[in-house]
Amino acid sequence: MPLLSANTRPKENRCERDSLGYIGLPQFALYGAQTARAIRNYPISGRKSHPAVTRAFLQIKLAAARANYHCGVLSRYELRLISNAIEYILKCNESDWLDFFPVDPYQAGAGTSQNMNFNEVIANCSNLALKVPLGTYSPIHPNDQVNKSQSTNDVYPTVIRLALLDVSKEQVTSVMSLSRAFKRCSEKWARIPKSGRTHLQDAVPMFLGDEVGGYASTLNRCGAWLEKARGELLEIGIGGSAVGNRINVPKPYPNLILKALRKETGYDFFLSRDFFEMTQSQAQLSYFSAIMRTLCLELTRICNDLRLLASGPNTGLGELKLPAVQPGSSIMPGKINPSILEMVNQACYSALGFDQTVALCSQAGQLELNVMTPMMAYSLIESTVVLTHAIQVLEESCIKGITPQLTQLRKYSESTAQVATSLSPSLGYAQVAELVRESTASGVPVMELARKKSLAIQTWEAEGGKIRK
Repeated sequence: MPLLSANTRPKENRCERDSLGYIGLPQFALYGAQTARAIRNYPISGRKSHPAVTRAFLQIKLAAARANYHCGVLSRYELRLISNAIEYILKCNESDWLDFFPVDPYQAGAGTSQNMNFNEVIANCSNLALKVPLGTYSPIHPNDQVNKSQSTNDVYPTVIRLALLDVSKEQVTSVMSLSRAFKRCSEKWARIPKSGRTHLQDAVPMFLGDEVGGYASTLNRCGAWLEKARGELLEIGIGGSAVGNRINVPKPYPNLILKALRKETGYDFFLSRDFFEMTQSQAQLSYFSAIMRTLCLELTRICNDLRLLASGPNTGLGELKLPAVQPGSSIMPGKINPSILEMVNQACYSALGFDQTVALCSQAGQLELNVMTPMMAYSLIESTVVLTHAIQVLEESCIKGITPQLTQLRKYSESTAQVATSLSPSLGYAQVAELVRESTASGVPVMELARKKSLAIQTWEAEGGKIRK
């Protein structure tokens, strides 16, 4: 099939006609008139479909063709032409996909432009095998054959779910891997004493392993929630057509395309019991986004803790030493910054912004359709990919190389006045509070004051974290 790249395509135009009239487009463009209109109408961001979206569209179109054949509304000959074209495109380099599918993510509502882009490219590729001129659309037509039994309104939400399932698989793996990395740190640092802090003030002594073990548990919980949210994406409304009433859809089609999609993708999709809901509402997408928001909030909190614990090193807490990944200043020699943690913070802030976009798009559905799905697709895929890569870099370039600063940790754990909390059972709250006040004023450690006053006390054994008389 003679597909030409953008660099080798002649500049002269061909002319095609759609329901609005004639429009010119590049002579060897694989897309057609509706795509050309979308390119003209929406020169917004300069971005194009993520490969996961492209792959999902192609897999769904292939499953639809097979289902239509088994329904008797597509001939074996038509199925073979469409299938061969899709399988050929799937094997092309992803860089070629950018030329084939140029519709901007910021486009008309519901994704009609993008759906027709795929219909036109598949039709032209199908006909090229017969040496039919581009734009002829015979014997395979974008609407009559490639889009048969479909509407953008049931195809596009299914595309989003499939694409998001693909990209979020790596995200869950990355979150769980980061959780395990913190767990390993927790086990290594299980007996390293440190001062606890609440309200950013000294609190009772604790162990460094306990602190980072909490981070491990949080991330493990977020990973489990993400996996649960991925399960919600398996419910699809494919076959519901434009508004959910299955107009122009053969009766066996929904179950047949479901079977074909399961085989093509490996995902255990299931049909919704209410196709009307699936066009009206995109609640599953906003649910997934909400779980990502929770992950971002927790990840930001953890990164901020690490930045604080590593602050200084001489004029801050200085309890942790982060790996040096780059010089920290263009003017201050030798300065090292928590660069990886700062990057993760920014990635989380970006994802939180995309979550707000998804929330606004989700509530913007009206009557029988939510038309804001193209921006939901772009926001969810972008935030998932960015967050996944940020988490991977965080683990490899930061967490694995953190070094506890034992001298500083021990100094703080032994000097905190709140070690006196262990004296409360024997001395009472009021007497211990007076000891703390005196220690704070004089700079003499609480335990030393207690011994000087010959009080019957229990002491905190910093090395073991035990109470002894």
